Amino acid sequence: MKKFIQSNFIFLFLIIVSLAVYSSNANDFKLYIFFKPLIVISLLVYFFIKDGQKEGATNYLICGLLFSLIGDVLLIFEEHNSWFFIGGLITFLTAHIFYIFYYLRSAKSISIIKLKNKSIFTMLLLVYGIIFYFLLYNNLGELRVPVFIYTAVLIAMNIFALKRFGKVNNKSFNFIMVGALFFALSDSLLAVNKFLSPIPLAKIWILGSYAAAQYFITIGSLSKEEKKDDA
Repeated sequence: MKKFIQSNFIFLFLIIVSLAVYSSNANDFKLYIFFKPLIVISLLVYFFIKDGQKEGATNYLICGLLFSLIGDVLLIFEEHNSWFFIGGLITFLTAHIFYIFYYLRSAKSISIIKLKNKSIFTMLLLVYGIIFYFLLYNNLGELRVPVFIYTAVLIAMNIFALKRFGKVNNKSFNFIMVGALFFALSDSLLAVNKFLSPIPLAKIWILGSYAAAQYFITIGSLSKEEKKDDA
């Protein structure tokens, strides 16, 4: 079974994501409540199968995935009670903090390559976070402070992912950086759809980009021990 999952995980994962997206878009609650949590659960199963070396940094990543799973479950019920959205916001904020700790603990000086203009990319991320928050500001009401804190942590998660360049192998950096950006995209789409204006096929774009984010972060973490790519 382990070998089957290892060999076919990408196909299994795409099936799970497709069914989660379908059930969400079709408003099939029974299917959705099963397949949406299965996105992160499948990544946790794959991670434990693939990762033979358990270390301190790994524990932070696992906690990030677990809090994401809790957030997924809470957000399933957000339409029934606004407190589920607040709970999801808190748990995903906590997940981002654990991802930041993972980025810091897993980074090792195993590459001499330095990302040119890293400070420019950092500034762009900061500017994006500031502009995006103020676009939402007038529609946030009592959520202004929580959304501000969440936005700050989300941007910080992306910045710390960027700071891994030159400290981990290229494959791990690329995957996790892409995952962090997909997280920013998913959360941005969710916020726009919820607070600004409905987005056509919003559930498809939000869930699809979220699944991509978790996938690339997980795969990037599994690539951390591989030899660096040739420059």
